[in-house]
Amino acid sequence: MNIKAENLSKNYKKKNSPDIEVLKNIDFLITSGQKVAFTGPSGAGKSTLIHILGLMDRPTSGKVYIGDIDCFAGDDEYLCNMRKKNIGFIFQFHYLMPDFTVLENILLPAWSERNIKLKQARSILKKVGLLHRQNHFPNELSGGEEQRTAFARALINNPRIIFADEPTGNLDKTTGIEIEKLLFENSSETGSTLVLVTHNEELASKADAIIKISDGQMSV
Repeated sequence: MNIKAENLSKNYKKKNSPDIEVLKNIDFLITSGQKVAFTGPSGAGKSTLIHILGLMDRPTSGKVYIGDIDCFAGDDEYLCNMRKKNIGFIFQFHYLMPDFTVLENILLPAWSERNIKLKQARSILKKVGLLHRQNHFPNELSGGEEQRTAFARALINNPRIIFADEPTGNLDKTTGIEIEKLLFENSSETGSTLVLVTHNEELASKADAIIKISDGQMSV
């Protein structure tokens, strides 16, 4: 699924001081099935950018198209439905619900259909090597297992786009390589678009394209 940004800017207002410009007139096109890495120094605006592309935050100005749809022309309920139908998001900090089992955490994005999705959830758990952990709680998992759970959760609604914000940032090298493999294999197998934010140059080099963000602006 294509993602297109047009003249995208984001400012944060500060009381009694000038606005902070986080993103400045960003333009790019990510084509369906492409694997793209956003790189750049901390504070450059990378995470803000993919939160906007993932429809979790609104830009100050500019447009985001997913497919042919001008997403921010819709209200918050519309954005929520767009996310549910099209987008999976993997965060650096897993944000698992501590009182829910691994299986329940994976089912959260599809909670109203959880009974229908049980078979699929267990199939995804098997794919990521966690079927034996389905009834465990997050505090019983290693960091790598938590991230694999977060990855599985992102897949439950068969997203056409996966966003991953520093998906290996808190993992040891061996576990990070496992997560990288899962991300790229899933994109290739399903034809989904993969958008990464990473400081890891080795991970970024595996993408089809690298977009560098510096001081809120981009270069390819």
